[in-house]
Amino acid sequence: MNKKRHFLLSAVLATTLAANAQVTINVDASNPGVKVSPNLYGIFFEDINHAADGGLYAELISNRSFEDDDKNIPTWKTSAQEGAKIQTQLINKGLLNKAQGKALQLTIAAKPAATASLINEGFWGINAVQGRTYKLSFWAKGSYKGGLKARLTNAKGDKVYAETSLNAKVGKKWTKYTAELTANANDAKAQFELVADGKGTIVLDVISLFPPTFKNRENGLRPDLAQLLYNIHPKFVRFPGGCYVEGQESPENAFHWEKTIGPIEERPGHKNVNWRYRTSDGMGFDEYLQLAEDLNAKPLYVVNVGLWHGGMTPVDSIQPWIDECMNALEYANGPVTSKYGALRAKNGHPEPYNIEYLEIGNENNQPDPAAQSDHYYERFKKFKDAVLAKYPKMHLIGNVVAWGDDNPKWESNESVELLDEHYYRNPAWFAENFNKYDNYNRKGSEIYVGEYAVTQGFGNMGSLDAALGEAVYMMGIENNSDIVTMASYAPIFANLNNRMWAPDMIQYTSDKVFGTPSYYVQNVMANNIGTRVLKVNQENPYKYEQTQVKPAICRVGMGTWGTQVSFEDKGYSDENGKALPMTLQELPTDIHGQWKTEGSLIKQTSNEESCIRLNPGEITSNGYIYKVRAKKDAGNEGFLIIFNYVDKNNYCWLNLGGWNNTQHGVESIVNGAKSQVATCPGKIETGKWYDIELKVVGDSIFAKLDGKEIFATKLKANTLPGIFSTATLDEKTGEVILKIANTSTEHTTAKINLQGKEIKAGKLIRLSAKNGLEENTIDNPTNIYPVENYVTTEKNGATVEIPASSLNIIRLK
Repeated sequence: MNKKRHFLLSAVLATTLAANAQVTINVDASNPGVKVSPNLYGIFFEDINHAADGGLYAELISNRSFEDDDKNIPTWKTSAQEGAKIQTQLINKGLLNKAQGKALQLTIAAKPAATASLINEGFWGINAVQGRTYKLSFWAKGSYKGGLKARLTNAKGDKVYAETSLNAKVGKKWTKYTAELTANANDAKAQFELVADGKGTIVLDVISLFPPTFKNRENGLRPDLAQLLYNIHPKFVRFPGGCYVEGQESPENAFHWEKTIGPIEERPGHKNVNWRYRTSDGMGFDEYLQLAEDLNAKPLYVVNVGLWHGGMTPVDSIQPWIDECMNALEYANGPVTSKYGALRAKNGHPEPYNIEYLEIGNENNQPDPAAQSDHYYERFKKFKDAVLAKYPKMHLIGNVVAWGDDNPKWESNESVELLDEHYYRNPAWFAENFNKYDNYNRKGSEIYVGEYAVTQGFGNMGSLDAALGEAVYMMGIENNSDIVTMASYAPIFANLNNRMWAPDMIQYTSDKVFGTPSYYVQNVMANNIGTRVLKVNQENPYKYEQTQVKPAICRVGMGTWGTQVSFEDKGYSDENGKALPMTLQELPTDIHGQWKTEGSLIKQTSNEESCIRLNPGEITSNGYIYKVRAKKDAGNEGFLIIFNYVDKNNYCWLNLGGWNNTQHGVESIVNGAKSQVATCPGKIETGKWYDIELKVVGDSIFAKLDGKEIFATKLKANTLPGIFSTATLDEKTGEVILKIANTSTEHTTAKINLQGKEIKAGKLIRLSAKNGLEENTIDNPTNIYPVENYVTTEKNGATVEIPASSLNIIRLK
């Protein structure tokens, strides 16, 4: 039965106009304010979503060293014509070198009229482009007589796009073979074949195929992806992560720079457990540093402090980690007369890379020491003392709480130059925090917003609304770039065939790529930044009204997030404890997850996120009390108590043991966008039963855990501007750069009054769409794209149309 359900929660749901529909923006250019940080906008690279292998790193052969599995050979297969045979076997003896843990042995019985092939599908297809030349290399040994050919073919193998005969006299010693293939057709799903027409055994390793690369670098980068980074003109590159720095399960799965340099056959690769695939480390320490150099950006290196997901080196035993850090810095910065500087020169880069920024740890300062945070301040000091003793001008960055805290603090007497804040929120949160840094202490540490993005309510690939929320936040950062001196969006890349995290600002397949609206916000913001902040006074802005109330009809239930839990539903009553009649409907209960009933218990056994099971009844009372018993059986977090549930995109939950079991919280989800109402420190123990009571009275929320009240809060109402504006002066060009973001659904006009400067010309750069929900896609990559136009100016101003859901950058000269 369909019913009209009235509810308002935390998203922007109503737009009202001020009395005057025109917005007046007064810009004072006569008295420039604080300097804009010269390093404000950079990029953050992490190998997630196949961002390196199968992404920016141009290698086309997947699992090139046969290390991805102990028993099988993923992405490889064999084919034999009638009358031929080919067998494969992974071997671990007589290997190429100590870096390689396996090789592939082929046993072949073939002839020219009946050939056998070893085939690689690449990373969801190899992009064959007509006229493009590909460089092939591989290592082989064995006892084989016959011919070998290398080919690019279609997926069926019945169309040959490129072929070359290999002068490969395979003998007992490992030998490197090279060749070139030039394609005669286009096919984004091509495959690579090594074709044999003889008999014997061949042992293979490190089979590599490269297209032309960005700036023609050896072992280089995919040009179209690298060019999109270059077009941002970032001031720094933070690398190699992210969780990728720490690894998971074992310290061997962390990033160890010294295992990622030199010839590719000397790089063992490692398990990228956090993101569930193995990396070749073909994109290693040198490649990251070379990327920064090619982008004219400063490298920002993140070091491991002896912590990984699931384990740690005791703080009094971390000297090897410090040594690894110091060796990395010598490799990057040292003279060629130093041990590691000489190694850098041997690897092809005699000039120092000059790392100036070093981040000590990644997200290693959480409330719970067990959450990759053991003795972080002590670890920080040990690294700091060692680094500054040798590199006194190094800019050091420390970690603060990264999960769920809107106002993280550095709680140590140890001084630190920059603090790394991370925010993954919804569009409304970023708009609400336009003024976040206005009142930060200017005598404390500078801020580096190392990771931020709209990750709730972004649509599918990334909507314009999401990008506009980020743009407003960035405008607030610019206004405060005397304290926020660096910022980088995260993450950058996603191969659409392996999208583990969303959204991502650049997304691609083997042959296509597109930037999301968030990418173009990064682009236009970074390319239109002045040198001094100007004072802006805005009159008659639109207003957003945010209202949160209890829905007229709702449901309650239970949920989990990456955790297995046993529940006992104790039912619900009105706000005075009187039982409410259950209005049973033919409504779904198991929304997501693996749920089963055992007597009075309801168990959720999946390790997936956002698993929800609803009570079958509906609540129509203005107030209610819902009681549940719960026990965590396994997993990283606690449990969720669902309330005010209307549909899968609109509800609230009490999150107990969230944020990697470090906090409790009340959160609301509106149109798929999640926001925090209240949080407090807390954790949930495994194997312990908890009594939970949730009381809802209108917009008031009360929560008890084992009889103790942990929340007494309200689903608050806010009013936000719909128009945001900032301005800077470019002292080199003399231009005033005005940014106007309209996050509302209403078109308006901006009357710009410029004080202290006469205007002769104006240019407009705009991002907009029919509505804020629109996105770019792989087949429509420029649906939302910066469009430039001239602005008709007056002596001291201009009048500019400001469409709904738009970012407008106006350069006045």
